[in-house]
Amino acid sequence: MWLSPKNKKDEKHPMFQVKDVLQKDGIVVLENVSSMPVYGKPFSSPHIVISLCHRGWVLAEYDARTVEFRPKEVCVVSPNHSLLVHESSSDYLATLVVISRETFYDIRQASTFRYQQTYHKQPAFPLHDEQYATISDMFGLIATACRLQSKHKPLILADLVDALCMLLNVYRYPDEDANAEINLSGELLFDRYYELIVTHHAETREVAYYAKQFNLSPKYFSTLIKRETGIAAGDWISNYIVIRAKTMLRNRPDLNIQQIGFILGFTDQAAFSRYFKTNTGKSPRAYRNKWG
Repeated sequence: MWLSPKNKKDEKHPMFQVKDVLQKDGIVVLENVSSMPVYGKPFSSPHIVISLCHRGWVLAEYDARTVEFRPKEVCVVSPNHSLLVHESSSDYLATLVVISRETFYDIRQASTFRYQQTYHKQPAFPLHDEQYATISDMFGLIATACRLQSKHKPLILADLVDALCMLLNVYRYPDEDANAEINLSGELLFDRYYELIVTHHAETREVAYYAKQFNLSPKYFSTLIKRETGIAAGDWISNYIVIRAKTMLRNRPDLNIQQIGFILGFTDQAAFSRYFKTNTGKSPRAYRNKWG
């Protein structure tokens, strides 16, 4: 028996109920999570989500790449990256640590340990038994700290999340991996590039603009991004815009196609329609009608 959009119970996922807690504490732990937030359509969280799978599995696409999430795996989803969940098993169970973007960056800036929370190539990775037990204990400690009534709570939470991120970094990049620093520097470049796309995609769709932010030539910058991700720099821009367009076409009936185009930086509906059709094979109207 599979848990899928057509037989999933109509219930509000815990991820959509944490806004007030995140505004107050910046961190929340969701225990006994048995389903994904959304099935069958793109979903992106404005927060960092670190998930530990206890049993069952999830089949999804992360930034248009197929990923699977299985028992004793940890999955890190960065803000504004697209997750399209196809299905999950009926016995799926996970614990989530949800961290607001601002809180996470504050913790990272204050940390003396160099770690980086980007998993665009591999959002989920396996843990052996001892590592799984350790991460489970860390999740439990963070959950306990979230329930504290103390003026020291923010500092305790920050230290625990910092320690969790250190462990994840060490587990993913073992000390014996001679290429860890090289891989990490490449991920740092892509991480910053993706943040810039999120911020400026409505202003420009030119790779040259983004390359300039790194003081690199467009050709060399494109080479670095393609080497790191396997996807061309320009395709990351178009993929992000198309995913945002699809999300609004499906989820925002209050917006007409011209308004969606304006939000995404197109000067008129015709330009948006051409761009969307070039990248998807369908017009915005045909895509909306299919899912309407």
